[in-house]
Amino acid sequence: MKNYSLTLAKNQMDLLLEMYGPYQVETNIPHAIFQAKKADVSLIFYQNGTLLIKGEFQEELRLIKNRLGLINFSAIGSDEVGTGDLFGPIVVCSAFVSADDIEKLEAMGVRDSKNITDRQIIELAPKLSKMLIHSVLILKPNKYNVMVRRGFNMNKIKAFLHNQAILLTVKKVEKEVPVIVDQFCLPKIYYNYLKDESKVYRDISFYTNAENIHISVAAASIIARYAFLAKMQQFSRFAGIRLLKGAGKDVDKQLVYLYKRKGYDTLRPITKLNFRNLKKNQITPQN
Repeated sequence: MKNYSLTLAKNQMDLLLEMYGPYQVETNIPHAIFQAKKADVSLIFYQNGTLLIKGEFQEELRLIKNRLGLINFSAIGSDEVGTGDLFGPIVVCSAFVSADDIEKLEAMGVRDSKNITDRQIIELAPKLSKMLIHSVLILKPNKYNVMVRRGFNMNKIKAFLHNQAILLTVKKVEKEVPVIVDQFCLPKIYYNYLKDESKVYRDISFYTNAENIHISVAAASIIARYAFLAKMQQFSRFAGIRLLKGAGKDVDKQLVYLYKRKGYDTLRPITKLNFRNLKKNQITPQN
């Protein structure tokens, strides 16, 4: 069954609950606060603000966007992945989506990559890469570790990568369009991180949950996640084990295993060496 999800602000949630009041049905779905059924479409509203639309959602999504005053427009969206992963690179993608392509992307199921399985990413990303003007930057752990030693923190690294990706994509797009970034720091701080850069793109709109502002951010996140997964496969072959994403307890076990079996030098090209996992597990350079 097809499905599509949105993250709603409280005022948006209230508008839609009123809209679908006549279609309400009883629900026992965990964490759901409201469910409606309209023809062959089911709409489930969750406590965390997520709306899940199940079924042939395109027409219903169009009605929802009209109710919320969301107008289709062309834009460049930029997003990053890999910043919370001990192993693997940081990847930033900026992607241009025209107003004419938005419904097509929605029908494909394009939404924030955090809400899509790796299998869906692998299916969607090559199609998006062919359809959309985009730019991808991959910062491997070796370069990341050098930047950290030079005094870059994670947000400064993200600002640097976003700026470069946006500049590249803007060059490829013939007309001037809004540029949207999922906000990870205040705009003033973002631009301060870039004060030493020779060229900075400054006409950016920053939003939390920016993938709900424009689908270009979601498309960018999918392409970035695909590039991240590809690099993780390469790094896994180098390490001799299938490296896990994230930075939790199972990742700690892999870290200790690699350190004890293969030594610190094996970690250098695949690991973000400033993560707390290393200090917590007493992982240090070997003499």
